[in-house]
Amino acid sequence: MRTTLIVAAAILVAGCTTRFDIGGGDWTKPDAQIAQTTFDEMECARVAVDARAFPDTIVGGLADVVTAKVQDVKMSRDFDRCMASRGYQPARS
Repeated sequence: MRTTLIVAAAILVAGCTTRFDIGGGDWTKPDAQIAQTTFDEMECARVAVDARAFPDTIVGGLADVVTAKVQDVKMSRDFDRCMASRGYQPARS
């Protein structure tokens, strides 16, 4: 039982990290060069991370995993808003 909980927690933690692709390919903007897109992505990632300080919790364990996931969702949303405010749209695959 304990091993199952540890494995489940590890899987949850592995899926809880926000990943910002700052390679210039996930967002498009007419007439924007890849270097400018990458720069804007880096700036928006910085803004998103700086705006979401991770709170210290005293509960620990799965409560921290849930808190981290909520923070990651907020950071992703802030990143997307920042890119949209700069005139970008998500690239179509």
